[in-house]
Amino acid sequence: MDAGESAGPDEDAAEASASASQAPSAPSAKPAPRGEPPGLPLPAASPESAPTASTEPAPAAPAKPAPRGEPPEPAHAQMNTVAMPPLTALGAPPAIPAPGPAVPVQPDAAAAERPTRMPGPREIPDGHPEDPAPPPGSVPRGDSRSMRRRTDRHEFALIYRMQTYVISRVGEIGKRGQWRVVEYPTPSMAAHAYAKECSRFVSEGFSDYRE
Repeated sequence: MDAGESAGPDEDAAEASASASQAPSAPSAKPAPRGEPPGLPLPAASPESAPTASTEPAPAAPAKPAPRGEPPEPAHAQMNTVAMPPLTALGAPPAIPAPGPAVPVQPDAAAAERPTRMPGPREIPDGHPEDPAPPPGSVPRGDSRSMRRRTDRHEFALIYRMQTYVISRVGEIGKRGQWRVVEYPTPSMAAHAYAKECSRFVSEGFSDYRE
């Protein structure tokens, strides 16, 4: 083959591949993560976007809060002490008069009780039949009667029923008299005994008390 002849296609291809291997290779772009679009090149920072030093004054430190549970310290007020004028002398209070002699009060034993006291079977007052005491007066309607008998001694009789109890008081006017309490098994038996006792007093000359 003559020197003046041009090289064949195979030789041209070999020379092109050799020159390509000697040329510097361009850096390969980093593949983007799967599912995200490829990143765009960031623009170059401009001098206007560069951060500049702030000229504003620094904020003042916050005031220290007062401890929890303690009120804040009040502001001190200016106070002046004013003297109180002297009071007018009014003099001493009058003397307490001496108590006079005690006058004994004599109860009227003949005056009837108002209202008539009718104590329960366990509330009968203690005492002697001859002790001074006012006689019973009028009594409410129901199983209760207050009677009087005029003889050489003015006498009284009080009889009443409380459930199964028949209670009576008999004596001379102006004295305590004699109390008597009888208990019966049933209220009906007590009511029957109360009626018989009233009939006995009437047969002995007692009549109902009239004011």
